Amino acid sequence: LLSTVIGLVFIYFGKNTAVRFNLIDYPGTADHKNHQKPTPMIGGIVIIGTLFTVMIFNFNILNESLIGILLASCCVFLFGLIDDYKNLNVKSKLFGQFIASILLLYYGVRVDFFNSPEFFIKVAPSTAYSLNIMITIIWIIGIINAFNLIDGIDGLAAGISILSSLFFLIISIGAYQPDIALLCCTILGCSISIYYFNVTPAKIFLGDSGSQTLGLLFAAIAIKYNPINANQSSTWFVPIMIFSIPIFDLLLVLFSRIRRGKKVYSASRDHTFHRLEKIGFSKERSVLTIQGVSLFLGIVGFLCINLNFIYANLVFLIFLTLGVLTFFVLDK
Repeated sequence: LLSTVIGLVFIYFGKNTAVRFNLIDYPGTADHKNHQKPTPMIGGIVIIGTLFTVMIFNFNILNESLIGILLASCCVFLFGLIDDYKNLNVKSKLFGQFIASILLLYYGVRVDFFNSPEFFIKVAPSTAYSLNIMITIIWIIGIINAFNLIDGIDGLAAGISILSSLFFLIISIGAYQPDIALLCCTILGCSISIYYFNVTPAKIFLGDSGSQTLGLLFAAIAIKYNPINANQSSTWFVPIMIFSIPIFDLLLVLFSRIRRGKKVYSASRDHTFHRLEKIGFSKERSVLTIQGVSLFLGIVGFLCINLNFIYANLVFLIFLTLGVLTFFVLDK
């Protein structure tokens, strides 16, 4: 409740600040943009502002991991804000994301799959360390870009953020992780306030500073999530299920553009929601359909937490197969 109210306050003052500093997305500045009015890009300001304000009220729960997440989110936010102003090139964007990944690693936020005795893949300790570092960096940069790319239609990224933070809030409470629960509450609240102003016709945009910051926060939350009463072999894919839509869209866009010889990071109308529109879905129906699928897959992931690892991974394999089939249908 607090973060929702704080988010609304930052939106109110942020809209005026955006006009003053020309942090505006103007119609017609790119082929894929179809909004009709100049729109403030203040999502990142709202998220970072709300995050730090809530943490001030809850400073007693801050730990090393949370401090690392806050610093890394500031790094991604600043690079995203510069990108909103000046349209950074791909190398500059990836550099900022890489620096944020290193910050998280420095503060102990990293994947530990291959060190876990419960995980079904066994490797030597030295190899496990290297693989954990590599998977962590790929995961963080991948989720940042997945949320960035899916933010191309009104209300979609903010809606996915609401669902993702809600699921992680529930499972982090079940895992007795109050620091992660606090972070999820904060993201949930400010995402609700942003969503109200971001649905069609959008009065504010997340911008790169907002979508990339959300991606960084969710990537870090997924890494820190550690269910104490469940087998890691049954839970390793739960974040993938929760983030299935952004991950699916990222892979679809990358595959489609590489296959057709297009620039991978160029903006284009070839995302999942654009393809649904070409099939005949309305803009609003495309968004609701994608969010509905995201909700369903999040529930499936949640229900797998306490399953036997064989059944849990079988369920994941079934939905992975369905996802691959959908992938090739939409690629056409």
